[in-house]
Amino acid sequence: MSDPVIASSFRRRRLSAFESVATFAIIAALLYLGASLLVPITLSVLLAFALNPLVGWMGRHLRLPDAAAVILAVLIAALLLGAFAVLAVTQVARLAAQLPGYQQTIMTKLEALQAQFGSFAWLEQLNATVANLGDRLAAPEAKTGAGVPVPVSISNEIGPLSILSSVMGSIIGPIATVAIVTVFLIFLLMGRADLQDRFIRLVSAGRYSLTNIAISDASHRVGRYLIIQLMVNTVYGTIFGIGLWLIGVPSALLWGMLIILFRYIPFVGALIIAIVPFTLAFAVDPGWNMLALTIGLFLVLDLTTANVIEPRLYGSSTGVSPIAILLSAMFWATLWGPVGLILSTPMTVCLVVIGRHLPQFQFLETLLGSEPVLAPAERLYQRMLKGNIEDAIELTEDHIDQHGQAAFIDNLMLPALRLATAELEEGPEAVPQRRELMRSFETVLDATFEPEWVRPPQVLLIGGRNEIDEAAAQLLGTQLLTDDIAVDVLPPGAIRQEAIGRLDLEGVRTLVLVFMGSDVRAQCRYVSRRLRRMAPDVRVIVCAVNEFASAETSETLHVDAVAHSFEAAREAIQALAPMAAPIGRRKGRRAFAGAGRGDDALGKALEAIAERFSVPAAIINLVDDQRHLEDEDAARLTLLVANSKMPLIVDSERANEEVGESTYIQTNGIDLYAAAPLILPDGTCPGALVLLDYEPHAFGDEEVKNLQSAADDLVRRFG
Repeated sequence: MSDPVIASSFRRRRLSAFESVATFAIIAALLYLGASLLVPITLSVLLAFALNPLVGWMGRHLRLPDAAAVILAVLIAALLLGAFAVLAVTQVARLAAQLPGYQQTIMTKLEALQAQFGSFAWLEQLNATVANLGDRLAAPEAKTGAGVPVPVSISNEIGPLSILSSVMGSIIGPIATVAIVTVFLIFLLMGRADLQDRFIRLVSAGRYSLTNIAISDASHRVGRYLIIQLMVNTVYGTIFGIGLWLIGVPSALLWGMLIILFRYIPFVGALIIAIVPFTLAFAVDPGWNMLALTIGLFLVLDLTTANVIEPRLYGSSTGVSPIAILLSAMFWATLWGPVGLILSTPMTVCLVVIGRHLPQFQFLETLLGSEPVLAPAERLYQRMLKGNIEDAIELTEDHIDQHGQAAFIDNLMLPALRLATAELEEGPEAVPQRRELMRSFETVLDATFEPEWVRPPQVLLIGGRNEIDEAAAQLLGTQLLTDDIAVDVLPPGAIRQEAIGRLDLEGVRTLVLVFMGSDVRAQCRYVSRRLRRMAPDVRVIVCAVNEFASAETSETLHVDAVAHSFEAAREAIQALAPMAAPIGRRKGRRAFAGAGRGDDALGKALEAIAERFSVPAAIINLVDDQRHLEDEDAARLTLLVANSKMPLIVDSERANEEVGESTYIQTNGIDLYAAAPLILPDGTCPGALVLLDYEPHAFGDEEVKNLQSAADDLVRRFG
């Protein structure tokens, strides 16, 4: 094998779970340890996204050189942030001077609460804390006003150099961060074209168009998000500040400004700041009106913005789901603290864009994106498989309202059944899931179409092999009902070896076998051969809506016509139905012929036995019946009964050691197999009377005696 092939195979190998977890842990550790370097760089990149449209506008409309446009844009941003900081510091200083005057109001309200609701330890502790805090705040002023001299001591331990070092140490960090962000931002904006080329070269692997699309999408989404968020936050903060000022809350301008910044923190940012005005409203107003108005202002403003304004402005611009925003906020806050909260949404948007355009990172869009990850047919299939009928009906009704019933069948229900065929076609372990799917499907079908099957029908639809085929037959039947054709639908058990002899074909002109799976040839040939003997005038059509059965023809399946879509099946039915003549009945069936037809004495007797024991099928299996011997496991069960001349009971509730694992019972979804020997007068046993039920069925000793009595009665009448 050549080296390129080895390299290609290595690239295609998927990472194991351990490798994926280890990779994530290493990346998280690097992000945490490198926070001091990565945080300024990330802030610079996001500010570059936000300022890039302004720089471009200055270059196009003001005809400024690129360097001048960059410097001017950065200066404007710096001036706005500086003005914001100065106003915030001024408001904080003013508020600090007013705080001691609110002590008495707070204590009075706390005492009123104690009198109203009783004495609580936390209320008493809070009252004591407020009193102590007020004394501390007022103490320096009181002492100074009383003329009490303040003792001064000179110590050599704290000199000018120590004070300067302490002050510089507290401010050098933020100043350095601001300087790094500013310088890096300028270089990013000036060299944005060259950096973009280098990034494309680094990650594109020759796929320049795809990488270009990803970069443009990320730039557009992040830039649009930051600008719109700034506009929304500014309007929000302005209204909030004006509202607090009208209500009378102190430092209203400060809280309006801070809420602009804190709303960049997802979900809880506005509430974090709003708690402070709530507290001040509680402290300032002797009554409760100011507090109620402040809380009401916040609730109306926040709920309106979050549920009405922002969804309309953002739409799908971010492409990030709400739960992903919450989880990313927790993740980045853990790594980078408060700055991580502000940066979480833009960085998550970038990750979603990467996952949307780069296949190797598609899992990021699946985990974090806001777009549905399941197609409508997949969602319907999942709901029906789980038995979630309400959601399945809602999906169905919404799709029909938008696209119509025909599109619902072709674009939603049939693809859902194809998914079921791919997963649940074979294997005994799939039987319970197929039954749950069928129950859900029939409920959805009844709620949507309300089909009324006609008996006796002109066209008889039968599922080919399992419940999924039966569901497809019911779908086809609903369409035929709209064509004013008398239709009935039967389950796959109707054409199984033990039951096909009792198939009632009176009035039937066309019989349609519907298959969703690919294994159709053996079943079609067997059913066609039996039907030719039973009712030669009935036309047999196969509807195989599976691409793997597309090569099958009427010659390969020994039927009259083959259709590979519902529309083709409807055309074939309408073309062949006039050719069929009324059906005559076959007579003279020999005794114990495997299973009697419903119109002869043996068939009617078996129907009466099935009704008596409340099971769907009562059949006779003979040890020398060649058709019965085609299924080796079914023949083995019959031989066990014939050789032992004792009843045999196998059900889903209790294992039978003598039978062991029966592929016949498991594959056909049989929950009850009850057999009694047919013992002739000469002592021989040619076969067994068998009851079959496809649902859980209790079968006790009394039922076993009654079954043996029924078998003996059949021997007396037909043996």
